[in-house]
This record gives sequence, C-alpha cells and structure tokens, in this order.
Amino acid sequence: MTSRREAILEAIVREYVSTAEPVGSLTLVKKYSFPYSSATIRAEMAMLEESGYIMHPHTSAGRVPTEKGYRYFVDMVQKEESNSAKASLDKESNFAKASLDKGRISKREEDILERRIAAMHSHFERRFDMAAMALADMTRNVAISSMGQEIYSHGLANLFRQPEFYDNDRVLRVADMIDNLQGLLRELPRTKDFMVLIGNESPVGKSAGCSLIVSRVQLPQNTRGYLGVLGPTRMPYERVIPLVMRTRDLLESELI
Repeated sequence: MTSRREAILEAIVREYVSTAEPVGSLTLVKKYSFPYSSATIRAEMAMLEESGYIMHPHTSAGRVPTEKGYRYFVDMVQKEESNSAKASLDKESNFAKASLDKGRISKREEDILERRIAAMHSHFERRFDMAAMALADMTRNVAISSMGQEIYSHGLANLFRQPEFYDNDRVLRVADMIDNLQGLLRELPRTKDFMVLIGNESPVGKSAGCSLIVSRVQLPQNTRGYLGVLGPTRMPYERVIPLVMRTRDLLESELI
C-alpha cells in the first residue's frame, strides 16, 4: 500500500470510530489537512475500496472501514507502538508502559486502575473480577475475565448503546457470542499471550460484528486466566489495547 493510501485509510478509520458516520472526501480534506484535492482523495478511496479496505454503504456517499481495513490499521498501530517501546524503554519495561508514556492512557486512567485493583484485598478471584469491571467502565464496552472454567462479563449495556446494535438481529448474535465465550477462549491459540480478533477472525460469533481484545493473565497456582474487552469492530483500538495490557500488568503485580 502506498503511504498516501495508508494515511487516508488511517484517517477514515479514526473518523468512523469517532462519529459512526460514513466518511467522505470533503471531511478528510477539512478535518485532516491532507495536501491533496478532494478529487485526488476520492480516487485513492476508490482504490482502497477496490482492494477491500473500505466499503461504500448504499445509503451514503461516504465510506466505512471493512474488517480488512481495521486489521491493517490495528497492525499498523501495534507496529508503531512496539517500535516506540523498543526505542524508548529498557528491556525490563513493558509495552503497556510505553503506551502510557505516549499518552494512550491518561494519568487519571492509570490512577483509577491502580486504586480499583489495589482496593480489593479479598481473594484473587474478586480482584480479577474488579479489573474487568474497571475495564468495562473505562472502555464503555463489555469486559470479560476468565479463571479456569469460570467466566464473568460486565458492561453488556455499554455494547448495546452503540449504534451498530440497534438492530435486533445483531443483538441476538452478540448475545449468542457472549453465551459462548468459554468456547471462544478454548479456541484461542495457546502460543499467543495477546490477541486482537476482528470480526470474522473470532472462532465463534463470526456474524456478530464484534472485535475481541484479549490477554492471557498469569494467575496463582498456574491457573489459566484471560482478561479482555469485547466491542464493535468500530472500536478505538489505540486506546483499548494499552488499557487491556496495562490492566493485565497491574493485576499480575497484585496477584503474584
């Protein structure tokens, strides 16, 4: 992909995540200060559509990202974050702290996470559940936590407030996906500690129009744990990814 198309795709994803409205060339020119004419941007958008990164809803002149477009964007964000972490942190630091330093997580959010997790002095299952509740509140999506055979979710109402889920059929598909979260977690690759599953990449609930950001968590007594956020594909990945990772780090520091 050319650097121009990459920049235009990035702007389309950011704008659509922010507004939930199809994005037109005039919006990109006015809001993102591209040094190209509207006609040039329309031509590049046509090429992005032909390549499958964006699509053209029949009810609008604007474009919206496809799952392929979101995947390209997420891979780009993770690569940028990883390169920044390697360049700015010593080997004992971690990816999530790099994201915090770059402003992905505000100091206020960091303080909230630390207080809410540290405040729970009871058994580690309760701390784990509290971490998921904090994630649900901060991301305005569904947060999940899993310990062995136990699985918990919080924030379902957050998800159903998103405009994507005003359709009853999609609500039912999401409900079915949440009912099968245990099966989804069992299907996750054992070789990966952190995953971003976009839409049809998910082992279950392929038609739900959701993305799952999930991290493996190291729990006492070698118990297998997961912590994650489930939301629409139109998710602010740049913010949710480091929030999940930082919450995992804080949780592990309290549990181990």
